Amino acid sequence: MSSKKSHHIIAIIDRYLADPRLDSETLLRKRWTWLFMMVNFLGCTAMTVLGLFWELGPMLWFGYALVSIHIIGLLIFRSALRFDLVINICYSIIVILACAVIIQLGGLSTSMGYVFIGLNCAMASVLAGNLRWTIAMFALYCSTIILIGLLDPMLETPAFLTPQHNTIYFVLDAVWVNACILFLVILFMKDKSRFEKAEAEKLRKLDEAKTQLYTNLSHEFRTPLTVILGLADQLDKNSGRSTGGPRKIKFQSRVLLRLVNQMLDIAKIEAGSMKLNLIQGDIIRYVQYITGSFQSLADQNKIKLEYQSNHQSVLADYDPQKLLQILGNLISNAIKFTDPGGKIRVSVSSNKDENSEIVSFVVRDTGKGIPSQELPHIFDRFYQVRDTLIETQGTGLGLALTRELVRMMNGSITVESTEGKGSEFTVNLPISRQALVEADHGIGLIHSESLYIAIPDKDDYKAHDTVLRGSIEKPLLLLVEDNKDVRDYLVSILEDHYLLELAENGKIGLDKALEIVPDIVLTDVMMPQMDGFELIRRLKNDIRGDHIPTIVVTAKGDFPSKMKGLGLGADHYLVKPFSEQELLLKLNNLLKARNKMQQKLLAASQLSLSGREKYKQELLFMSKINSILDEQMHDEDFGINQIASILHMSRSQLYRKFTALTNISIGRYMKSYRLQKAKIMIESRGKNVSEAAIDSGFKNLSHFSTSFSEEFGYPPSSLIKMGD
Repeated sequence: MSSKKSHHIIAIIDRYLADPRLDSETLLRKRWTWLFMMVNFLGCTAMTVLGLFWELGPMLWFGYALVSIHIIGLLIFRSALRFDLVINICYSIIVILACAVIIQLGGLSTSMGYVFIGLNCAMASVLAGNLRWTIAMFALYCSTIILIGLLDPMLETPAFLTPQHNTIYFVLDAVWVNACILFLVILFMKDKSRFEKAEAEKLRKLDEAKTQLYTNLSHEFRTPLTVILGLADQLDKNSGRSTGGPRKIKFQSRVLLRLVNQMLDIAKIEAGSMKLNLIQGDIIRYVQYITGSFQSLADQNKIKLEYQSNHQSVLADYDPQKLLQILGNLISNAIKFTDPGGKIRVSVSSNKDENSEIVSFVVRDTGKGIPSQELPHIFDRFYQVRDTLIETQGTGLGLALTRELVRMMNGSITVESTEGKGSEFTVNLPISRQALVEADHGIGLIHSESLYIAIPDKDDYKAHDTVLRGSIEKPLLLLVEDNKDVRDYLVSILEDHYLLELAENGKIGLDKALEIVPDIVLTDVMMPQMDGFELIRRLKNDIRGDHIPTIVVTAKGDFPSKMKGLGLGADHYLVKPFSEQELLLKLNNLLKARNKMQQKLLAASQLSLSGREKYKQELLFMSKINSILDEQMHDEDFGINQIASILHMSRSQLYRKFTALTNISIGRYMKSYRLQKAKIMIESRGKNVSEAAIDSGFKNLSHFSTSFSEEFGYPPSSLIKMGD
């Protein structure tokens, strides 16, 4: 029977036995039991028919009884909630009847194999899933065998039973019963495998749901945090006197942000979706860099932070971000629980033996210490040391995450502590050298967000007072953000530097981008109707907007989302909450890059091969404009409206895009292009001024001469004189 047909039959049986009162596991057991009873029923019927054929009249009553019991049991079985009770009662009766018929046949040696029927019934009790019933059934069966054995010397074989009939029935019963048991085992194994796969799939979906929950929580936290941190920065800068309020807002927000990141990382580890991104670099230098990042915080708390190593340099594979999290958690905890005047030492050592090489990091402090009874539990998730919260705000996540990250890197972490004297955390990591060498040792990969909890406020980014200083008009920026608070905050940052156009979702944002052709698009990702990724994808595939620089500002801070956004064509990807200065700096740099592009596009013939590849889309657009102008060169009435129509753009869209690409208007470019062509006609083709003017689309010779002189600084007639 094919697998497809088998599944079809099983589906029919499942529909027949369906009962909304039972769970999936119980329904599966009900199906096994029903199939077993059905196979037994068919076997009993076949043996009874054989008894009729051989005219074993005195024994037919047993066959009729077996068939009747199975029919009644199967009829009751379908609707019975306690189907286990049905099968156990039916088969208990059969065990007793089998004992009676064996005694009638003269004992075990002449039982015609009916002894196997009782064994089969006892085995069937396993299907009921009730251990007490199973024990009771086997006890009943064993009791009947013992009883028959005791009576055996006193029993006589009936005259109608011949040795031949006894042997044939014995063999057939043995084969039939063993076939039933084999069928039971095969059925059980197949369904068990199917059930386990279903359970595994259910667990996988549960893990996905849990990971998605953490991701959603992360997004929901990051959005208000962006507003809180941004407004706190503004309050801090604008307040005439400092009350410390804004600093507290920022500190608590960063505490919350760190908790969000820890929750998300633990969810990724549990789901198996967190991967190591190994590089090969100088791990000693990298750890020294991490330690130095905490120096200002240690100084602020009047704590002496020391670093020492027994090696100047050790080349090894490591994940920069995860190593930063590990050491960052340990050092920040040490600072948090060390009193002013205390000392923290970060030690790094490398040790090698015949079989392996390891690097060890030791963070030792003179802080409060940990009670000895608490030490076995401090790496447990959400565990808090009594009277001394190991994690900020008592989350109990940091050290649990630290241990999981260490295990991901095949390492170990231990702690020694004396209450009142301090603690010492030791991390041992195996050294391998298989990853690609990273020139900056991974330092460039570190995002400032990783140290939010530990690093005090710094002016990491110096924003320019104005963007494109000296411009008559501000650049036009399209802001696409569905959250009103975030949108208002971004407006407060950008309104002094840009002309702003707002959109509350990706669909409206795309329509506006193609209509007004802004200088820059700043967009969120998670929005109704159309997300930011789809907005960027469509924008980059439309001739009206494929040149517009885009920046993504989003709460989706995971690596795949970042790669997706950049892969679709986003120029920058900022994760909420972000630095106001960093955002302004990135916007300013994009406009500077656009200025360079404008100069290169106007001198496209001087572009190198790499430059041509970099500005491929822009050059294709310019080439298309030039081709259209070449075809219509002689037509003085051919203008901007006709070009826009050919390109399927509106006049304003063409004007905005062309100006963004070249920093000159399309009308000015068309006139300059015609004059350049006229100059070539006079210089290279020997045409006179009138012919060149007409062929380049100037019907008025006086206007042509005036325009030519304004463009090149000399009249067209001078070219003819020079030629003479």
